[in-house]
Amino acid sequence: MVWEIIKSNLDADVRGAWPWRFTVLDASTCAAVVALLTGIVLTRSQLSQTMRPVLSWSARTANSGRLEDSRRTVLLINAGGGRCTVHSVEYQVRTSARCPAPGVIAPGWMPWHAAVASLTSLGLEKNEDFFLLHLGRGAAIPMTNTSKDGMELLALGPRTLERLAVLDVKIQVEDVLGDIHERQLQCVRPAASSPRHPSR
Repeated sequence: MVWEIIKSNLDADVRGAWPWRFTVLDASTCAAVVALLTGIVLTRSQLSQTMRPVLSWSARTANSGRLEDSRRTVLLINAGGGRCTVHSVEYQVRTSARCPAPGVIAPGWMPWHAAVASLTSLGLEKNEDFFLLHLGRGAAIPMTNTSKDGMELLALGPRTLERLAVLDVKIQVEDVLGDIHERQLQCVRPAASSPRHPSR
């Protein structure tokens, strides 16, 4: 399109010389193609916003369907306009100063199997002290009407909460258009220390 516009503004004798005599499409055809592509891009952008998943989460103290003595139950919520599938899930774990177990947890993000192994190395029992939902690649995350309908992502018992300072979950999902979205859930964080007042 730019090429044809420049050519149309040149003198006739210049347009007959190389490389200006080279033509792919005439200007009117180029304009039609540009208009068509612009419409496609705008339509795709609007559809992307409409079908975009919005991942959120909520935590409650009990009411776990997987762990009887749960003190923290985390639900994964998709409040967006379209369904999505799991692209990847990773976990980050750090122990607290009150952890009596000798287990050593590698820093950084880790897959589900490594996260479960890290927690069991702290003397915790899977499905007794903690529950971690195994979300494999391609697992569907449906749309959620209310926070009560969320997918139970994890549940932690009292011993697990005592021994952990940090438990984060990083979820990447793919929507129906193939776009990747990421959300990091800070499921366990150290309690904020009370502010110190200066002495008077």
